[in-house]
Amino acid sequence: MNLVVVSEHPCCRIGLATILKGVDSEATIVEVANVDALIDKVGQDGSVDLVLMEGASQVGREMAAISRLQETEGVGSVVLLHGQDQPEIVRRYLDMGVQGVVPKTTEAAVLVGAVRLVLSGGRYVPESILSKEGSGFGEPNYSFDSAGLDRLTRRQMDVLKELGRGASNQEIGTQLGIALATVKLHVNAILNTLGVRNRTEAAIIAYKAGLTDVNARA
Repeated sequence: MNLVVVSEHPCCRIGLATILKGVDSEATIVEVANVDALIDKVGQDGSVDLVLMEGASQVGREMAAISRLQETEGVGSVVLLHGQDQPEIVRRYLDMGVQGVVPKTTEAAVLVGAVRLVLSGGRYVPESILSKEGSGFGEPNYSFDSAGLDRLTRRQMDVLKELGRGASNQEIGTQLGIALATVKLHVNAILNTLGVRNRTEAAIIAYKAGLTDVNARA
């Protein structure tokens, strides 16, 4: 597996490369300072599976860099580490072909999980964006979407059942014996898969699907 970290800041490149080792200890991880260097690297050494790019301070520069990556043959999935929290901007990134948009404040374990999700063919959008009113990432959906439920993993179904009971992330982690960062990743994947904006809408789907009984919660 070939992964590339793109950042103009040397310390950031080193830190992100270290974090990506948690995705696959056998992966080849290359650090480059900018998109030009990445394109040269692809031309010399062949394709890359995923690019983790630190976003620029200006949205216009980010958009231009993403466009160039999408036009470059041999570049696989792109995950953007960004500082933007406006849903409309995140939507534009995704429309341009970015598979994951991760806030710079994200915990390392969640970043690793997001990269793994993208590598498996999924898409990562943070819950903080999904839950914003008017984000456009999912209108209120209180119907029983059986197709969406079928796409959830067994562990995600376990988390969804706990959401249906009104459990917090900390309570879910304790109940299922998993780390808080892992719970956050599962919740995010559930929201994306079911096409809902927040955990409340996911809980309603769980209840209507007969996955949980809210009266059973102490």
